[in-house]
Amino acid sequence: MAVGNRESKAWAREHVKGLWTTPMIPMLADGSIDHDGIRQNTEYILSLDVGGVGFGFSEPWYLTLRERMDAFKVFVDAVGKRVACYVHALDYSVPETIALVNYCREIGADAVMLWVPMEFGKSEAMACAWYEHVASQVEMPIFAYNTYHSGLSLSIDAIRRLAEVENIVALKDAVNDFGHTVEALQAVGERIVVSNPLEEYLPAMLTYTSQQVMLGTTSVFLMQSPHRQPINEYVALIEQGRLAEAWNLYYELKPLRDIWTGIYSVLWEKEAAQHPIAMIKYWMELMGLRGGPVRPPLTQLSEAAKAAFRERLEATGWLEKLRAPSLV
Repeated sequence: MAVGNRESKAWAREHVKGLWTTPMIPMLADGSIDHDGIRQNTEYILSLDVGGVGFGFSEPWYLTLRERMDAFKVFVDAVGKRVACYVHALDYSVPETIALVNYCREIGADAVMLWVPMEFGKSEAMACAWYEHVASQVEMPIFAYNTYHSGLSLSIDAIRRLAEVENIVALKDAVNDFGHTVEALQAVGERIVVSNPLEEYLPAMLTYTSQQVMLGTTSVFLMQSPHRQPINEYVALIEQGRLAEAWNLYYELKPLRDIWTGIYSVLWEKEAAQHPIAMIKYWMELMGLRGGPVRPPLTQLSEAAKAAFRERLEATGWLEKLRAPSLV
């Protein structure tokens, strides 16, 4: 049963917990969306004991609305209510955004994630007004995504304003600033669920703050697999109070974490944030997921770039530990 706006904050407090992740949109060699790949990737991710799963972030600007809607339906059906799911329903058109959110409710998604289109990222006042208007036109829990893709980073005052919106229930604070997330938790943590999505900060967030979810990060499936789940392992150790063991395992992951952080550094460029979509898709393929090509004007990875990246991953020792024996 769909959650109403009045119940949405309570729903998020109860259900938006644990590790949540969002895979890239898989594509076939001809550039069409790989619907079977969506299903396969969803099964893979559900095997990682995630708290929830999202879909649709990586390449919305390179797809038609119809393609996105069809892919959303495949994804939601694949999840099948086994865990909570959300969809990235943003469009640069305000009416289309509202229509996409309503569509996501119709097909059974539990929530949507929205970030401010760059056209509305000229000021915080414009950004907040955009969120408030869209939220007022839909009956759906909304996760706000604080990202430099929007052209600005939301201040604590802006986050306070958004937390007052009835159906804005969570904040993915993806600006690579530990202190900012802690401040946001202190300011609005009693009203909405606040998450720093970087695995680098996860042990500290779990140990020293009230963070209850790591929301929407690819590290959950790039640094784990159905065969070995070191992030889940150290989270469980933290929950058991076995902090020394948790930190030891966390530091064992450092070589792999350094690669993840290195390729994602472009996402935190304040002036021109990008997303390393092609590299992430190739990493997915190395893990046994479906990735596929990217659409123009994005650039495909060269064979030389793939070989160099694979060599770096193999040098960490973790690729062999994580992948199925048939893929090693």
